[in-house]
Amino acid sequence: MAEKGKSKTDVSARADSKNRQQVCSFCGNKVEVVLAVSPSGKKRIKRMCCEG
Repeated sequence: MAEKGKSKTDVSARADSKNRQQVCSFCGNKVEVVLAVSPSGKKRIKRMCCEG
């Protein structure tokens, strides 16, 4: 049986991974993403870190 009072998930590990900075796999800079809408109305996510 599980011990009483112990969390099933490691909250500190989750908080650490959330605070860790994400790095772009293409350019190596900090990930910066923007939702762009084309004139035809199509939405797409663009990486601003690689353009520039």
